Amino acid sequence: MYKAIADAIHSQDLATAEQLLAAIGEDGAENPMTGYYQARLAEARGDLNEAEQKFRQLLVISHSPQLLSKIRAGLGRIQAHHQAEAARSLAEHQAAIEEAKAAPEAQSQGIFVLEPLPPAEKQAKAVQFGEIMKIDPYTARLQLPSRAWRLYRTGAIGELNYYHQQCQAAQIPSFSVPLADILALKVFPVFHIESLSPVVTVSYRINRQEEGSFSFTWQDVGQTVEGLLPIFEECVDVNVRGKIQRKTEILDYARICDLHLPQHQTILRFCDQIYEFTQGVSLDNGDSAQGQRGTAHQQWQQLSQLWQTNLPDKPVWKEFKAFAETALDFQELLKLIDPHIPFLRREETNWDKAFHLYSALAFCRNLPPD
Repeated sequence: MYKAIADAIHSQDLATAEQLLAAIGEDGAENPMTGYYQARLAEARGDLNEAEQKFRQLLVISHSPQLLSKIRAGLGRIQAHHQAEAARSLAEHQAAIEEAKAAPEAQSQGIFVLEPLPPAEKQAKAVQFGEIMKIDPYTARLQLPSRAWRLYRTGAIGELNYYHQQCQAAQIPSFSVPLADILALKVFPVFHIESLSPVVTVSYRINRQEEGSFSFTWQDVGQTVEGLLPIFEECVDVNVRGKIQRKTEILDYARICDLHLPQHQTILRFCDQIYEFTQGVSLDNGDSAQGQRGTAHQQWQQLSQLWQTNLPDKPVWKEFKAFAETALDFQELLKLIDPHIPFLRREETNWDKAFHLYSALAFCRNLPPD
């Protein structure tokens, strides 16, 4: 009977092999040879996971050296098949990337960002993301964000666009942006608002040599980006042994808000550390005592009330801190970023550059396609 089953499998007459196995009945069902040919039948059908599972079960209960040799040979064939499939998949993956990078413009530098997934979806999406990036599912799951954007990779924009397209097909939210698009954006640090009607006019200053006015309507604003930038100071402390220690600590935070004007390819940047609250239009809403200025926090609240009132339905991006925790690892990328935040610091910090990168990515992500 078993020889007939072997011959049927060898000749790819799988229907006959299945009938012969069914005819063995309950008396032969516990015979390891029956299990072996059930595994061989599954292998011949291409059900390699089922075949591997049966072969491994037989390894535990079989004692015949001849049968054990056949079982190990079956597992070896399955392993060789998996290795060949992995090699073929990797070769196709590399070929697709090379094709995506073939055009000269595809060689320019870009940025690839993963967007957050609901925690309930991460387990299933991790398998797909692992296949796209050629990493194991456990590592893939750790890399998929669930709260905010994750700056995942930099490199040739053609390759990053390929990853984005693969993620898009798997319904894994992501986007890719050429670095040149980020560097091309105009950024105007606003020092005060000159007027609010009939259009909004602001006074900006890029440096001592470049300043001017810019006018827009509230309808021009597509979205806003908010963040807090740490202000570091060197502090003196005394340790438990009574020795003086100098260390850098966060003393305060600078409040910042960008208004994005996509039709003008412009970002208007408001920051409480540079805004001249005593200049331009009055922001006093009557909460301060007559003749007195409010606190710095009150002044910023009065300023931010302007866009909260006039832009009630516009998107607001405010997950900068979580994004910065991933972006600060990309030191080489941040070297290329001008922060466009001209308030005085003791020394430069990549937090400023990370905020501009966050805002610029939000700007480019939401631009309509060409």
